[in-house]
Amino acid sequence: MGFWAAFGQLVLLAILLGAVTTVVDSVLGVVGLGSTIKKIPVVGSNWTLIISILMMYVLDYSPLTYWGITLEGWSGWMGTVASGAIVMGMVPMKDAVISMISKGFRM
Repeated sequence: MGFWAAFGQLVLLAILLGAVTTVVDSVLGVVGLGSTIKKIPVVGSNWTLIISILMMYVLDYSPLTYWGITLEGWSGWMGTVASGAIVMGMVPMKDAVISMISKGFRM
């Protein structure tokens, strides 16, 4: 897989993270736990990272393998955490790509 394909994949995962975070926040709001969870000091400030790690765990996917990096320790949890952090880190890049595309296609 080439660089642009891997980059595109990370941007798509960042878009998916936005959708998953919105759905989880909505469900927690309906149940009445949204504000309670956000008030927990460590959890509330790192909510997007936690959702990203859980998303990568559920998908059982690691973008690190395209760079030849395998983190096999403790049943692969390090790879899951690193993958979640990478996808969360791609959110500003995703925003920049979407902004660039929208400015380029204006008529």
